[in-house]
Amino acid sequence: KIFDKGWYMDIGIEDEEGNMQYIPISRVAVPFQSMSIDIILSHLLGNKTYLSDSTLKENPSLPLYREYWDEANIDIARYKFVKNVLSLGDGALIFYRDKDKGLQYQSLSMFDGDEFYMELDKYNEPIRFFKYYGKKCDVYDDNYVSTYVMGENDEDWKLELSSPHGFRGMPVVYHNRAQGAFWTPVQSNIETLEKMLSRLSEDNKTKFKSLYNLKTDDPDSVRTVQSGNIDMVVTDTDGDFKLIPAAEISSQFEFEYNAQKEIIFDSLGIVFPKHKSSGDMPTGSMKMMFYPTERVVMSLINEFDDSVDKINKIVKQGFVNEFPSSAPDILKGNIKASIRLFTPQDDVTRNESIASLLSKGVISEETAAEECSIAANNEVARKEKE
Repeated sequence: KIFDKGWYMDIGIEDEEGNMQYIPISRVAVPFQSMSIDIILSHLLGNKTYLSDSTLKENPSLPLYREYWDEANIDIARYKFVKNVLSLGDGALIFYRDKDKGLQYQSLSMFDGDEFYMELDKYNEPIRFFKYYGKKCDVYDDNYVSTYVMGENDEDWKLELSSPHGFRGMPVVYHNRAQGAFWTPVQSNIETLEKMLSRLSEDNKTKFKSLYNLKTDDPDSVRTVQSGNIDMVVTDTDGDFKLIPAAEISSQFEFEYNAQKEIIFDSLGIVFPKHKSSGDMPTGSMKMMFYPTERVVMSLINEFDDSVDKINKIVKQGFVNEFPSSAPDILKGNIKASIRLFTPQDDVTRNESIASLLSKGVISEETAAEECSIAANNEVARKEKE
């Protein structure tokens, strides 16, 4: 918005004939929006999706399912989906089966020029999903995917093809944020801060250097004289010469600037790590430092956990289709997918703590393998082969 000349106008100067001319002024844009998304995503999706089965004591197919999840790049799909929703207010994933590649997905975003719409019933449950491209529209419901083509003169939609999509339920995950993009609540604060910085930049063009003020009745009498290492300006008897120091940021400007920035940072959970000259920071101290970020991330986890588990339910269908022998384990079990908060920490200290808890019998080998940062998805199975 700072580049909108109707909102933040250039300097207008009227000439002798009454014509208005505009002089371009400095405009400073601060990328708080993209910066906040990058910071939040690193904490929100910094860990892999947590997959666990709470129904069975032990699900033999869970390690294989975790490997399938990684091979299908579902965490990448999760990242694209969440980033699109936070950046634009909504986003969608469409899953489909490829006879050669297996389970595949398509990420839809307005960034890519995609047009889509989810139709809901009176209980806000999805009924149909519409994806527009060119003069065609794919419509997904619980059983079929149907392709419609726009008729001549762009009047009527005609059914071109309809076939079962092969999933139980609609293979689409869609999420819409009623409050808009992630930074929408503080967009006005960002615009105010950008206007303040733009005005400061414009003022700096003329006020960042010290100025000389010379007063004289006879300009031709002014001369400079050097005495040793000192330069002197000599004027007439009524003349005056003084130095006007460069302007400094006023305390009021600095207060308003810091107030706006603090509102933005607190609302978006932006925290920049502080340098500690003594070396590594203890995990507890680091956690306290990132509390403003984690407070925001915990809210987002509650918002997106349901969508991540919807992704999981579709992926399980693809897994069973490609590994039929694991179907009984999947059907009897209840594998859930969830987001786990990522906190910057000392991995060595954490892994040593996990090893200590395991040796004392407080946690199981399976839990230790899940929590250890260097363990593979099938670490328990690998141990059994030794």
